[in-house]
Amino acid sequence: MNLLATSIFSLVALTSSAPHFRIKRQTANEVATRIVAVSKAKPELLSTAVSQADPDLLRVALTFADPDLLEVALTQAKAELLGVALTNGVEGELLKTALTRARPDTLAAALTAAEPNLLSAALTDARAELLGTA
Repeated sequence: MNLLATSIFSLVALTSSAPHFRIKRQTANEVATRIVAVSKAKPELLSTAVSQADPDLLRVALTFADPDLLEVALTQAKAELLGVALTNGVEGELLKTALTRARPDTLAAALTAAEPNLLSAALTDARAELLGTA
């Protein structure tokens, strides 16, 4: 009987504290970016993003990116340049700006034709308002 009471007490305590363990629901944009990543990305670019990316930058991309711009990045980029855009040293706010405010054609150009050092400089030292107008 004592074991039953202890078990019930434990379940009640666990249930009452359950709100602390709830996982945050994803926003509609987060769901949309994940759908793009899983269904539209070129396998080699998705592999590059997952294996080479700084986890915080990958989180920025999957949380804030415009799904259409993320699709450009994951279907048109050169793997080397995508890796540069997602590696240590890149400012998360600048990556967020590039993936939310850039024009699709300029993002595609940056991820296909840029010199790696220039792309890195743009994502580490640029002013966000200038990066968003490119």
